[in-house]
Parts: sequence; structure tokens; C-alpha cells
Amino acid sequence: MARRSDHTREELTELALSSAEELLNIKPASELSTRQIATKMGYTVGTLYQIFKNLPDLLLHVNARTLKRLYNDCLKLDIKQHSAEQNILAYANLYLEFAHSHQGLWTLIFDNKVLGDEELPDWYLMQVKALFSLIEQQLRQIKPRSSEQEITQISRVLWSSVHGICTLSINNNLFVQSACSSQELIASLIRNILKGWTNG
Repeated sequence: MARRSDHTREELTELALSSAEELLNIKPASELSTRQIATKMGYTVGTLYQIFKNLPDLLLHVNARTLKRLYNDCLKLDIKQHSAEQNILAYANLYLEFAHSHQGLWTLIFDNKVLGDEELPDWYLMQVKALFSLIEQQLRQIKPRSSEQEITQISRVLWSSVHGICTLSINNNLFVQSACSSQELIASLIRNILKGWTNG
């Protein structure tokens, strides 16, 4: 086992989170323990508890990193020459691809049983808000006179629907593979929701 003095607190935090992320690639969060993470780090469980309150706290930080990663990936998309609807579709396809490529991390974001019942801290909610802000910016271009409440509501409706398709897709529960792809379903969903919203 390594000694705590081998790394700074910042380095230990990074090591703990990256170790948890690697484990989540091979097992669900429900099977994860602080001992497994500490062992992968090469440290004792005691060292882990000097950084995080408990396992749910550690996993919440993993989620924050996942949300930030999704946000940064969205920022890298080349959207300047496209319509707002095409940009929203690009975000949705990126979200779908991430769900398939990183199922453990993606599923953890919504696993309340593992994360516990504690109220989400402001720093975490700000990361969620940052992601939604990308969608909201595009929605304002589509319907500039909309109120903030309307923009907030339609962004949540839209993304909840996209999330539903992603969930069914990664669990192979769509039962329409021969008829259309998940990408086609998402494109149809976005097109029709936005059409109904703009004409409403």
C-alpha cells in the first residue's frame, strides 16, 4: 500500500475518482465499495475517508465529472453553421453515444439508490444547469419571445424524452431495430416536439 504522503490531496482525489470510473466500466455502482476503490488506488480505505465523507459522496463527485465531460464534449461540436434544431439533435446524438460507450458512468447519474437521499449540493446543481443551458440557448433561437419558465419547461420535456429513448436503447428494449435506429427515433422526437412547441 502507498503512503498518504506519496500524493497530495488533489492527486489523491483524482486517483480516487479515476479508479472509481475504471471500476464502473466493468461493474455496476451497486457492486462498488470503498475498499475496492482504495485497493485499486493502492491506498487504505482510511485514506479514502479523509477525502470523501462516504461512498455516495465519492460517486456524486464522479457524476459531476461525467456531467462536465458531457458539457465539454458538447462545446467541441461544430455547431456554428447549423440550425438550432440541428444543434439540439447533435447534442442528443452525443448523449446517446456516451450512454452506449460509458454505460456505467451514464447509469450512475440517475442511480438514486446508490447516491442516497441527501440534498444535492449547489456545486453539483450548477453542473446540471450548465448542460441544460446549452439546450436552452438553442431553444431561445427557435422561439425568441419565450419566457424563461417556458424555455426551462420545454428543455426538460425535450431532454426527458431523449433520455427515455437512450435508456430503452442501451437496455435493448426499443423493439424497433429493424424498422428504425435510435438516432432516427431521436430525430423524429426532436422534430415533432419542436414543431408542436413553435406552433403552439
